[in-house]
Amino acid sequence: MLKLMREKFKHLKIILWMVVFVFVLLIFVDWGTGRQGGQRGLQGVAAQVGKTTITERAYLREMRSSEERFRQMYGQQWETVRQQLDLGTMVIQNLIERELLGQQADEMGLGVTDKELLDKIISFPAFHRQDGSFVGPEMYERILRTSFQLTPEEFEGELRSDLKIEKLQKALTSGVVIPDGDVEREYRKRNESASFDVMFVGIDRTLAAATPTDADAKAYYDAHQDAFTHPEQRQLRYLLVDDVRLRRSIVIPEAQISEYYTTHSSEFGTGEQVRARHILVKPTTQDDAGFRDALTRIREVYGRAVDPKTDFAALAREVTDDTGSKESGGDLGWFGRGRMVKEFEDAVFALRPGEISAPVKSQYGYHVIKLEERRSAGMRPLDEVRPQIQSKLAEGLADAEGSRRATTLKEKIDAAKLTSEEQWRGLADDVVSSNVTPFFAQGDTVPGLGRDPEMVTEVMAAKEGFVGGPRRTSRGWVIYRVAAIRKAGTTPFDEAKAEAREGAKRAKALELLKQEVEARRSLLAAGEFTSHEAAFGGKASSVADHKRGAAIPSVGASQSVEEAVFATPVGGLTPVVEVGDRGVAVARVQAKKSVDPAAFAAEKPGLRASLAQEEMQRLLQSILAESRREKDVTINNDLVDRFKPRQG
Repeated sequence: MLKLMREKFKHLKIILWMVVFVFVLLIFVDWGTGRQGGQRGLQGVAAQVGKTTITERAYLREMRSSEERFRQMYGQQWETVRQQLDLGTMVIQNLIERELLGQQADEMGLGVTDKELLDKIISFPAFHRQDGSFVGPEMYERILRTSFQLTPEEFEGELRSDLKIEKLQKALTSGVVIPDGDVEREYRKRNESASFDVMFVGIDRTLAAATPTDADAKAYYDAHQDAFTHPEQRQLRYLLVDDVRLRRSIVIPEAQISEYYTTHSSEFGTGEQVRARHILVKPTTQDDAGFRDALTRIREVYGRAVDPKTDFAALAREVTDDTGSKESGGDLGWFGRGRMVKEFEDAVFALRPGEISAPVKSQYGYHVIKLEERRSAGMRPLDEVRPQIQSKLAEGLADAEGSRRATTLKEKIDAAKLTSEEQWRGLADDVVSSNVTPFFAQGDTVPGLGRDPEMVTEVMAAKEGFVGGPRRTSRGWVIYRVAAIRKAGTTPFDEAKAEAREGAKRAKALELLKQEVEARRSLLAAGEFTSHEAAFGGKASSVADHKRGAAIPSVGASQSVEEAVFATPVGGLTPVVEVGDRGVAVARVQAKKSVDPAAFAAEKPGLRASLAQEEMQRLLQSILAESRREKDVTINNDLVDRFKPRQG
């Protein structure tokens, strides 16, 4: 490629590093930790994605680049943030995603020609001399090697991959059509609001009175076929070496606790801390004029704050623009160094208790700060941290013991060919429990064990009788057996009868409840809703400036209540509406902010583009999930684990 550049172009420009990589940075797709097993054959390799290798050199280079970006973003707080961020895992996941998307682009025929690559390279000015001419191929290569630790081949290969991903994005976006109705609904969701009182009555009030017959259950089953239709599913029998039970059985000697406390003293040290209040005045605009106006206003606030007669907390509740601390009178609680932006930190740690700072400028605006208390650096006493140490030591011992017990169970099952429910139950004890999951499908969590995409993929590909494990889960180590396979289809009524009866019971109870509340609905036309709670057996709440999609107190997220509220005039009562199968609700509308047609027309094109971008991102995530299922991905965990945050 370098040769082609020399022959065809005299004026070249360098591209900014990793143009499209920013797009995948911080997209967290749960790849797990790669395939189970050892790390043989991965020397010099960070990950294997299908037949493509992500080299250790590329991984380390991206680690350095990512760390530098975060360092610039967080400044002096970076070292603190670094200990809370698993940067190594994040980087390898992003590199894997990038490779999978590039492979998908190849499969779709979205290649990048040499001319497209060169056109992209010459679109950036960073490698121009002052007169605008290219610095020359030799200098181009030298700068790549010295500034980016890249060969021209590596740089151009990564750039070509970036361009393929750009083409994939454009191809997906071009196929996305957002109907006018969807754009209007989203605009209403973002801009409409309503204030109302609501009375929610739960289904428990009439559930006991609902007595469905077999005919009712069959009618419910016939009317709700979607609820009984399923993809191919699996049911597992599993033995769980329970973490909680195991930890209870482990006794940590006092000498071991003391030794841990002594050898991990930094873990229990406390730096200097302060408790402060502040008043924030935000600029109305982010330009110089906005900050000048904010400074004028904060000076007036400062004059009031330093008056000995002024209650600082009351003043903060009155004037601060910090909504997070407004109700508490500007109280920020206890905090140490590294928690606040530098300007704020420098000012607050320079104060003595009771002192109030002059106005302090930060990226958020201007602050007036009052220091309430100060704590010196020190060491938490052993008695205070003993439970914490016991828990931590027990956790480590329990994990090792759990792994050992699970391995022993697996060996016993394999050797004796234990397959029946009775045989597996016979292996349970005070720490090991025997369990059976409901049926689940690809993409589901494992009932009782939590989210584990790799385990689900393994189980869905297995035949009945397959025994897997030992495997670490959020609850402990497990051994599992595919107990049954249910083919895709509709569950027969005989199998679904109990579920259908329960559905019919709730439907009947909901109808009884709706009739009961409707009979008393007129009581809510006047007076406080709270005064009618006893009569309705419900819970009343007042809601201010509610926007579509937000949770409603006592009700939760409910489209049916929202639609009724926005369709009812101010001062009116909504009909009695069902809230899923949980109960019913009635609302009285107090105020509404409706959509401005002219404003909607002006914002419609931009909103449509935004929704198309969001849909494209969802399509990308679907592609990544499908690619992950189809292609083997192996991660060099030994390499990635070197960059995990230090603990203690």
